[in-house]
Amino acid sequence: MLAKSVQVLCAATVAFTLASSALAKQATLQDALLDRLEGAWVITGTIAGERTIHDLTAEWVNQHQYLRLHEVSREREQDGRPKYEATVYIGWNQPTAKYGIVWLDDFGGLSTQSIGLAPKEGDQLPFVFTNPDGSFTRTTMTYSPATKGWAWTIDEDRAGKLSRFAALTLARVGAARR
Repeated sequence: MLAKSVQVLCAATVAFTLASSALAKQATLQDALLDRLEGAWVITGTIAGERTIHDLTAEWVNQHQYLRLHEVSREREQDGRPKYEATVYIGWNQPTAKYGIVWLDDFGGLSTQSIGLAPKEGDQLPFVFTNPDGSFTRTTMTYSPATKGWAWTIDEDRAGKLSRFAALTLARVGAARR
């Protein structure tokens, strides 16, 4: 029940954040780049200097307005729970020509730091999450037509200097390729 409530809150937050002032319903989101992220993926790479493997599923929800990602680490806590889990929503706001993202993970604490914005830049989505002190975290999702996979990087701004927090590669599960 709590998980469902969080999902509803998340969807409402994204909708409110991305809503136009006229509150007109947007047309169904048709986005070739996000379509390439739909499906099942294995994420490998480093986060905070540690090697990791996560599983990711991405599916269209809410009448094809948002792409919902569910990420779960294969690494486990002693009690069997995943070391990391997140539910992420990505949507598009036509009037501002920007993608919006809400990143909800097991660190908790829904805040403005959970919400990012990105312009579409070719095959790249450079989401910026702004912190209350003015620093930011940039999560860049880049699609590779050559491999039909994705690369994700997470860079943190600390006192005006960017440092790499994560470098990840997404490979599609199974033989189906988009």
